[in-house]
Amino acid sequence: MNEKPMENPLKRDRADLCHNVFVTKSEITNDFLAKVLGRINQDQKERPVEDLEVLQKIKADLGGIIAGKIPNAAGKHFQIYENEYHFLSQNDPSLWGDYLIFRYKFKIYPDIGKLTDFPTYLLVELVSYCNLRCTMCFQVDKTFTVKSNLGAMDLGLFKKVIDEAVGARCRTLTMASRGEPTLHPQLEEILKYVKGKFFDIKINTNAMVLDEKKCHWILENGVTELVFSVEGVEKEEYERVRVQGKFEQVLENIKRFHRIRNTQYPDSKCKTRVSGVKYSPSFDVPRFINFWKDIVDNVACVEMESRWDTYNNPLTHRTAPCRKLWEGLYVWYDGTVNPCDIDYKSHLAVGNVQNTSIRDIWNGERYNRLRADHSNAKRSCRVPCDRCEY
Repeated sequence: MNEKPMENPLKRDRADLCHNVFVTKSEITNDFLAKVLGRINQDQKERPVEDLEVLQKIKADLGGIIAGKIPNAAGKHFQIYENEYHFLSQNDPSLWGDYLIFRYKFKIYPDIGKLTDFPTYLLVELVSYCNLRCTMCFQVDKTFTVKSNLGAMDLGLFKKVIDEAVGARCRTLTMASRGEPTLHPQLEEILKYVKGKFFDIKINTNAMVLDEKKCHWILENGVTELVFSVEGVEKEEYERVRVQGKFEQVLENIKRFHRIRNTQYPDSKCKTRVSGVKYSPSFDVPRFINFWKDIVDNVACVEMESRWDTYNNPLTHRTAPCRKLWEGLYVWYDGTVNPCDIDYKSHLAVGNVQNTSIRDIWNGERYNRLRADHSNAKRSCRVPCDRCEY
C-alpha cells in the first residue's frame, strides 16, 4: 500500500476542535490507518452493544478516509489526529479497540448531545492557588484569590475521586484547573496513585517549580502528557505577561525535563507541549513556534479568552450549546464539581464529591437542567455561560 502521507484533514489546522495551531512531528499514513482497521477487525472482546456500534462507525469513517472520501469538516466523523496516533503507535494493539471507543465518545458524543453514563474525561484540581499572576488569568481577580477559595486537595479525597473514576472505566485524567498543580505538597504520592490507571494522564504547569525531583516523579509514574503554559520567546515579553515568572528559570526547567527524559527514561511515553496564549494581535505566532518546536514535542498557540474577570464580560448572545457539558467535569480541591473553570467562582456548581458520587452528579438533576438550558437555546439564562467566549 502507498506510504504517501495523508493530506487534508489529518494535517490541517485543528481549529474546529480546539482552536490550536499545532506543530506535529509524525505522519499519519494510509498504511497506518489500514493497520488500525485490521486490528479492529481482529478484536474479539465482548462489549456492550453501544461500544460495538461505535467500533463500526470508526471503521466506516477511517475506511472512507483511506478510500479518499475526506469527511466534511462540519460532519460528525471520527479521524485520527496526533494524540491518537501517539497512543496507538506506542501501546499494545490489544488496547486499541477500547482506546478508540473512548476517543470516539470523547470527540463525537458532545457534538451530538449524547451523554455517557460517566464522564469520559475527568479534570482534578490539585490546588486552587498559583505562584504567578498572569495578566490574562483569573488569578489576578482579587475577589477570587481570597483565603476561602484557596487550598490543596486532601490526599484521601483525591484517592476517593480516582477510585470512583477507575471503577467507572473513565479513561483520561488531567490534573490542572485554577491553580498550579506542581505546588501540591503531596505531589509524589498523587502521581504514584494514578500510575497505570488511565489511558491518558495529563498535567498542565507553568514550569516555574519543575525541579529535578518533580521531573523524576512525573516520568516514573506514567504521565503521558506534560503541557507547559508559556508565552513568548524572550525574557521581557514573557515576564510582562507571566507576572512573577522568570523566563530563564522556566526555559531551563523545560530543557532539564527533556534531558532527563531522553537520557534516563528512553521508553517514556510522556509527550510535551508548550501552549501559549495569543494575548495581543501583535503576538508573533510563527516566531513562537519556531523557538519552541525543537525544544518540546508539540507547540500550540490558543486565542485569548477574557478570563481575568469572566463575570463582567460583555454578553455574547450565543445560543449554541457548549460541548463541555457532555464532555467531562472538574473536581476542585474542596470536592466542588463544576462544568468548567471559566466559571472560576462556581456559579454553575452541580454538586460536591464529598457527599455525592461523581456518577450521580454527572447524571443528576442540576447538571441535566444546565444541559437542557443549553440544548433549548437558553444559554443566556445562565451566568457566565451568557458571556463565555468558549
